[in-house]
Amino acid sequence: MKKVLINGLLIDNKSTGIGNYGYNLVSKIGKINTDYNISALIQKDIDIKNIEVVNKKYNSSLKRILSEQLVLPKTYKDYELIHFIDYSSPILEINKPFIITIHDLSFYKYPHAFTYGSRKIKEIIAPISVKRASRIIVDSNNTKKDLVEVFDIDESKVRIVYPGRPDYEKIKDKFKIQKVKEKYNIEGDYILYLGTLEPRKNIIRLVEVYNKLVKEGITEKLVIAGKKGWLYKDIFNKVKQLALDERVIFTDYVEEKDKPLLYSGAKVFVYVSLYEGFGLPPLEAMTCSIPVVVSKKSSLPEVVGDSGIYVNSEDIDSIAKGIYSIIKNKDLREKLGFQGKERSKKFNWENTAKQVLSIYDELMG
Repeated sequence: MKKVLINGLLIDNKSTGIGNYGYNLVSKIGKINTDYNISALIQKDIDIKNIEVVNKKYNSSLKRILSEQLVLPKTYKDYELIHFIDYSSPILEINKPFIITIHDLSFYKYPHAFTYGSRKIKEIIAPISVKRASRIIVDSNNTKKDLVEVFDIDESKVRIVYPGRPDYEKIKDKFKIQKVKEKYNIEGDYILYLGTLEPRKNIIRLVEVYNKLVKEGITEKLVIAGKKGWLYKDIFNKVKQLALDERVIFTDYVEEKDKPLLYSGAKVFVYVSLYEGFGLPPLEAMTCSIPVVVSKKSSLPEVVGDSGIYVNSEDIDSIAKGIYSIIKNKDLREKLGFQGKERSKKFNWENTAKQVLSIYDELMG
């Protein structure tokens, strides 16, 4: 049997976008019978069943990156195909066909939203990976368009494979929802954002929108859920500046088991990101039948379709109007919740895994 190795080292115990993508993809691939012997490079404290695991342990992102660039390439000779679940393949020549998954081009489109160091690493490695890769998987048509535009590559080696929805749904048990609200110090009704705290997510403007809504009389709290990413301090400073400390709740990282409860308890989910390669959080909210307000930008319309409210992510009045329309209209909330649930069924991790395996077939026959 031909041997395939998936580099899933970005998956960790506090995974966000790419980590969650990798966990779900590797888990599903492991459950599908194939003609390949598939292994996955995984951090030691991650439990993934149904697939052969090669464990590694790194105490920092820098150590992992150095190992991926300088140490691990020596091990790739034992495999016929390597799949990197993000843009980062080795600069060293590995003399094996490989696939990369590029989730977005935010470091090119919004360079100011990254620290200097993280941006430089991406700017050095990504062009080399793109040039050498035998196939490039992207999460959306929008990312494919950006990829071809930025790198001027032949689009025939690019494959669009949408990620899947989570395997949970709306929780109706009010007692369980109340318990998770208590865990994260949330009282009463709330507007929810969930994602990494970083500039690209447009959270400062969301806080300004919320301040406007408070002045217009809304009583719902704003819950900003997710772990701190980079350049996040201005978000906290904005909350203090607007004297919203009692109304804006920061949860920090939300455990995966708590997500469906947190979504299910929200009146509306707001995701007015400046740029997305896909947009898993809105899809998670839709899976829980929660109405979403999203930017009419990048890939988000591919995810949300006609089941959400679209706003101009750079216009405070536009965002405020979108949120207000859902908060004040129960019929609209229920309608969008139902439409979102139906729309979410189009995204399935098993289909995602099968499409990725078909790309392996393209390269190995």
